[in-house]
Amino acid sequence: MSGPEDTDLPGGWEAAAAEYVLGLLPEDELRAFESQLVQDQALQQDVEAWEAYFAAFTDDIEEVAPPPQILRRTEAQLFGKPRAPLWQQILPYFLGAVAAAAIAWMAMFGGLLQSSDEPDLWADLETPSRGLVMLAHYAPDSQTFMVRRDAGDYPDDRSFEIWLIADPESPPVSIGLVDREQLTEIPVSDEIAAQLPGATVAISEEPLGGSPTGAATGPVLSLGQLEPREEL
Repeated sequence: MSGPEDTDLPGGWEAAAAEYVLGLLPEDELRAFESQLVQDQALQQDVEAWEAYFAAFTDDIEEVAPPPQILRRTEAQLFGKPRAPLWQQILPYFLGAVAAAAIAWMAMFGGLLQSSDEPDLWADLETPSRGLVMLAHYAPDSQTFMVRRDAGDYPDDRSFEIWLIADPESPPVSIGLVDREQLTEIPVSDEIAAQLPGATVAISEEPLGGSPTGAATGPVLSLGQLEPREEL
């Protein structure tokens, strides 16, 4: 495994790649590493090699699924807030209730003609610690997925990526990036549209331009379940 040498990270990029895979990089080093990862193919190969190397340690261990409450309690005691894979982070929140609050959104889109029997779907996406307030909306008539950002700053050097989790067993699928303007509109395929009812939507913070790996690499900012709501 090899990588560029011009870095201030302790141990160089290769050592940082191992710590990145293990989730041990401090926040400032993590941002520097992910910025380099986007443009450095050799570093991406280092990350893949370390993932395979560490995964080999578990080859002889029989898988035993602990109860979710014990797993969460153990991870909290050992690591505080672990940087777990996106689908593991989503499970505790998957059945969370969807809060009401979309009067302005309804006012904007309530006049659209409804020619489909499928209801519109909504999900609140909020991150109180960052002051982010977003609302996801899927309109089946136009087959358009929308995200409106009502509050919170969008970092200049990062991107917010939208992920669809059809069910707890399915890996996240990227729908696209949250636009830096107030409203994001993304036409979706028939395949994606069929999975949206009842699915979970997640927003993650990624390197500029989106995840370089096709899977979420940054922290999950918010989660919400797409459900129909009564129009006011």
